[in-house]
Amino acid sequence: MRKYLLLFSVLMVFAACKTPQDITYMQDLNVNEPIPIQTDGSIRFQPGDKLSIYVHSRDPQLMDLFNLFKGSTGTTNTGSGGMYAYTVDNDGNIDFPVLGLVRVQGLTRTEVGKTIKTRLMDENLCKDPVVTVTFYDMNFSVLGTVSGAGVKQITKDKITILEAIAMANDLQIDGLRGNVLVLRQEGDQQIPYRIDLTSAKSIYGSPAYYIRQNDIVYVEPNNKNKRNSTVMSSTAYQPGFWFGMVTSLISAGSLIWAILK
Repeated sequence: MRKYLLLFSVLMVFAACKTPQDITYMQDLNVNEPIPIQTDGSIRFQPGDKLSIYVHSRDPQLMDLFNLFKGSTGTTNTGSGGMYAYTVDNDGNIDFPVLGLVRVQGLTRTEVGKTIKTRLMDENLCKDPVVTVTFYDMNFSVLGTVSGAGVKQITKDKITILEAIAMANDLQIDGLRGNVLVLRQEGDQQIPYRIDLTSAKSIYGSPAYYIRQNDIVYVEPNNKNKRNSTVMSSTAYQPGFWFGMVTSLISAGSLIWAILK
């Protein structure tokens, strides 16, 4: 009986000390083996988005003409640095001073800047414009088992799912890395994408590798954490609990055997 108890104790120790296989990111990476990366992941403007536009020129009067700031006549939305925030309408346009309607839907920040610059020059409104476009009040959300859940501001053209996780201060140890959910609104539909963070192929091959505005990233708890939310959570699913339980049963069985012998 003692040798069986000893064997069982050793097995339980090994089970308790086993390294979880669902913690490490990108476990299928091979050293010096290139991984194809998507190239077109820049944020593109959609109806409802807001952006600030600043036109620089050597002519101060022209700058005053094209740049709307807080307190300007008729301006109510203010963006970065007190600049006016243009809202993309349902047709994908913004109403820009002098130029009128400018279509920006589907364009990146750089492309919007080039579009406005080209029109200013083609219409002989400005000979030397430098157009800077910035995001205003554009964000995505990270929820669930992460260290810093919340709404995250979009400040650059490309944000990967890994950067999004980093902006949320990484997953907690009991976050489910193998099935991260990204909810994305496309038209009148909400499209769910699943990403396995333990697989590089899943990460880099996912349509949700690059985060878009208004995306929702949700990290659910792993099975252990789900079980721990029930009654007896602090003990019932711990290796030590079962070791103690079985040991007690063995001891009780030995005692009964000795009495009956």
